[in-house]
Amino acid sequence: MHQLYFILRASAKSSVYVLLILALIQPFGIDQIKEGRILFILCETAIAFLSVVLSTGIATALTYSRFSTPRTIQQFALHRAILYLVNVPVLATLLLIYNGWFHMHDPLAYLFANGHLNFHGIMELGMYVFFISVILAIFDVFSFRNQKLQDELEEIKAINALLEKRQEKIQEEDKTMESAEHEELVPAMVKIVGQGVGSELEVIPSNIIYVESMANYTSICYIAGNETKTVTLRTTLKQIRETLNDVDCIVQCHRAFLVNINFVISLQSNNSSYLLQIFGMDKQIPVSRANTETIKQKLKV
Repeated sequence: MHQLYFILRASAKSSVYVLLILALIQPFGIDQIKEGRILFILCETAIAFLSVVLSTGIATALTYSRFSTPRTIQQFALHRAILYLVNVPVLATLLLIYNGWFHMHDPLAYLFANGHLNFHGIMELGMYVFFISVILAIFDVFSFRNQKLQDELEEIKAINALLEKRQEKIQEEDKTMESAEHEELVPAMVKIVGQGVGSELEVIPSNIIYVESMANYTSICYIAGNETKTVTLRTTLKQIRETLNDVDCIVQCHRAFLVNINFVISLQSNNSSYLLQIFGMDKQIPVSRANTETIKQKLKV
């Protein structure tokens, strides 16, 4: 159903562009038509819609094994390239048939010449269709890019709203715990061990803010008491990730970073990637493309 909606929406959008081009530029000798010009333009627009539906369906079927619907500009460009490669000869042939019917009352009058397929006529109309397709492709790419940017801005806005509520909830829970008159529960500690004598850190997992890998060393930023501290151990990010594997709030956002999502206050766009703003700190933590969707889903929870 989603793919059908995508095909019909893309086809309808292209048909609107075709209608505008036919009405304003009037190619194919439309300006020479004395009677029925508006009907001619509307019929050619309808034919273009049917052709684009067919071509979009074929392009979607051929790219389905790689992606169900285009999500990146590269996927969109591939989809559109296949679409127009199919659409140009198909639409040129259909227009030639319609022109024969409209002008000569014989659908095959222009399609065949002297008993042979009129390749010259198809090529001539194909050139018109090709140039119009180039114009449509430019509109499509800009439209897709702008829509993606708009969707990303809306998603970031929604995520940041959730993060703001999360921080308010965490602060309320902290106040409740401070004012509670029951026996204080001591959170479980975890021990992170590095190489070398005395190279270890015992910390409450939820107090870890972020972990940063630096070659053969790893820097751990955490809260102890009311202070923010940083310790560097000779260990790998992979080993720390395995140690903290059961801690839901700590996730990998980059090949060199683990982050505690409870300390993230905002998600910011950085060209084609994202940055995480940490509560009470100037530091921004990068999000790699491979981890983008995981981080977004975690932040939405």
